[in-house]
Amino acid sequence: MTAWPFGKKRNAGKTNSDSFKDCRVMDVKLTSERPVKIHIDNAELKAQNWLSVTGWIKGLKKGEACATSNLGHIHFILTDRPDVCHQFKIDSSLAYGFTLHFLSTEPCSGLITINLTMDCLPLADIMISSNPGNKPSIPFATRAAKKLTQRLYLNPATGRTIIEDQDVTILSDGTITPSGIKLTFDNTRIGNYHLEVVDLLSDSNMTGLDIGCGIRDMVFDNLVTQDIYPTPTATIITQPAENKLPFRDACFDLVILDSVLEHVPWPLDFLKEAARVLKRGGKIIGDVPFLQPLHLAPYHFFNFTPHGLKEVAKRAGLKLRYVGAQAHQRPEFSLEWFLRRTFDTIPSSEADRLRNMKVGDFLDELTINKDMFTYPTDVLTELSAGFHFKMQR
Repeated sequence: MTAWPFGKKRNAGKTNSDSFKDCRVMDVKLTSERPVKIHIDNAELKAQNWLSVTGWIKGLKKGEACATSNLGHIHFILTDRPDVCHQFKIDSSLAYGFTLHFLSTEPCSGLITINLTMDCLPLADIMISSNPGNKPSIPFATRAAKKLTQRLYLNPATGRTIIEDQDVTILSDGTITPSGIKLTFDNTRIGNYHLEVVDLLSDSNMTGLDIGCGIRDMVFDNLVTQDIYPTPTATIITQPAENKLPFRDACFDLVILDSVLEHVPWPLDFLKEAARVLKRGGKIIGDVPFLQPLHLAPYHFFNFTPHGLKEVAKRAGLKLRYVGAQAHQRPEFSLEWFLRRTFDTIPSSEADRLRNMKVGDFLDELTINKDMFTYPTDVLTELSAGFHFKMQR
């Protein structure tokens, strides 16, 4: 068995050692004699207490993977790596990638040892030395918020409370999860709340619900936080296909839908559920995309116009009090997204030509040439202006 930590051979790596000034893999201790190669592409401290490691494994048949450490929670996810399979000309079951997320209530300081296993057999120990520096920490949901979640919980199908419901399990830290289902960690960023939301939740008499919370930079005792994957911010995790909210009627003063409606296949029914759990006069605050490209595929179903929001709110029994683009939703955001993805994905010769064009010349050519760039198929789908379709009964 061989391993390639930083500073050694990295045939498939794209990142140089300068990227690891604050986080270095000091050693990979091998605990098995199996003929396996483990390669680490990247290690990144996303926060003081959140370490993310990516790499690949070759020569061991893909099985049930697990990673543990006595210093924090770990999510170990196997991923497809067609580039590695192509390089070694072997089947995807024998060459695949991994992403490892290490989350702790304490800063990732000093030496961290992570034990990797495959099909319950030891694979390797990864020893990582990290220096969090001045990065912020991500907070874990409070015990008071988890108690609040348990009190307001009600199974929408059976009417059972948290004490009676066998479909869910309360973990040792108080988080509610579906029983007997393994949920995969899936997150790309740390989110922050709108100032209006923070002001509302500063009133201890307010009770809020954040749907699709992800990982947040703030937590509150009076806020129930829900998602479909195990995030340290969440007080309750629900199954991805669940279209009913597991809470009592009229129990929340505020529902937060921050970039959520585009990711549910039934936005009208979802808004009706949000209205059901709201008290009379309660508020829903959130964001939706309009000219954002396709993201989080295949779970991006809709984009919205102000007129569409008004119509769907009316049908859900809600009043649309305000709709408008704020600072993080200006047209410049859409332009930057489209251009960044274009530069990142078109052939380098086309990207160089674009960089050397004046804005006016670029616009002039776009007006007459709608086949200006060679986009990969997936990016063409991501950035397309629209889609032609045909249906049949």
